[in-house]
Amino acid sequence: MEKKLTFKDYLKSLGPGAIMAAAIIGPGTVTTASTQGANYGYASLWLILLACIIAYFFQEPGTRVAIGCKQDVMTGVRTHVGKGWAIFLYIVVLVGSIAFQAGNLSGVSMAMTYFFPQTSNLFWAVIVSVVALVIILLKRYGIIEQVNQILIILMVLAFVITAFTSRVNVGTMLSEGFSFKIPGGNAVLALSLLATTVTPNLVLGYSAFLKKKYGDVSPEDESTLIKTNRFGLGFNMIVTFLITGAIVICSAALLHPQGIKVSSASEMAAQLVPLLGRFAGVFFSLGLFAAGFSSVIYQISLHNMLLPKAFDVSEDPKAAHNMGINFAVFAIPVLIVALSGSSPTELIILAQALNGIALPLVFIFCWILCNKKDFMGTYANNTVQNVVFCIITVLTIFFAGNTFVNSVIPKIAAMF
Repeated sequence: MEKKLTFKDYLKSLGPGAIMAAAIIGPGTVTTASTQGANYGYASLWLILLACIIAYFFQEPGTRVAIGCKQDVMTGVRTHVGKGWAIFLYIVVLVGSIAFQAGNLSGVSMAMTYFFPQTSNLFWAVIVSVVALVIILLKRYGIIEQVNQILIILMVLAFVITAFTSRVNVGTMLSEGFSFKIPGGNAVLALSLLATTVTPNLVLGYSAFLKKKYGDVSPEDESTLIKTNRFGLGFNMIVTFLITGAIVICSAALLHPQGIKVSSASEMAAQLVPLLGRFAGVFFSLGLFAAGFSSVIYQISLHNMLLPKAFDVSEDPKAAHNMGINFAVFAIPVLIVALSGSSPTELIILAQALNGIALPLVFIFCWILCNKKDFMGTYANNTVQNVVFCIITVLTIFFAGNTFVNSVIPKIAAMF
């Protein structure tokens, strides 16, 4: 007989999903959402909702693989698709981590220099990286989970409260935000919002964190934990929508009517001050700090879980390869910030292009895994799940094609 679930059971399941929500909402998401709202008003709200729905279904297989099969997706790819593909996916994730980590550090630094104008970006990049590395080296999953839950709460308070003070016309917001039109007819910008929400490392990271939290669960607990963690993931994707949507709403209500454009999250914070007062700039900067810091922790914590699985080497945290990769993801982004003085735009564009191309591959690999009866057993895909996988695979292939045409080909052409 299946255990009767309590509110406490569902509450315990929120942690892994909170880590993923905190990873999704980084400085890049804050900047993209701010820009979308300032340029196109509420028109992108439906795209954010679509992105969060896709993000849920993209990560959901992680619950069945990690809890039902007692594996993680990267191990599944290595053993059932091929070690070469697992290594390729890991390299893509690593390049993306280093690039986006530099952007995360820049975002955190911008937030902190708002409060301490006499300090430098490099100073805060070093401080935040050291704190994040210490949290990771403590080797306690519970600390990572708790820190990210606190940061998510801070983001909700910061961005949602700011949106509530923006004197939003609810009728206009709903009619324009869910008109299902491409904002400004600009498909590339619309896809950039989807790309900041759905990245290849999501299901890889989610399944790895679940495996770390639950280990080898007993067979009688599997279905219960899968059910509660699906709830936890869904709840956190709703929170992701609320936070990202609040940023768009704030920007759309205050900046768009006045024709004020923004190009960064720190510029958004500065623009709010004359409109809503200094408290708005403070709240927005706190949210930007939380978004950046949570993403910094995620990117560093990811690699000593994924590298051993991709290369089939020791998972001992003290092993040279694991210590080395931790240091690399810690040090290289700080060096990039030191050399560039700001967010490394070209490197981030390259990482986005690689991520966009790798995304359908990861989803196809998950699809293959979820239909292998010898691997998944009773947790293999049913017909409805296969239909959903098919729809999202087509969408991710479209994202990949658009990324290749609009990012990769122009870069190659510029070289000649």
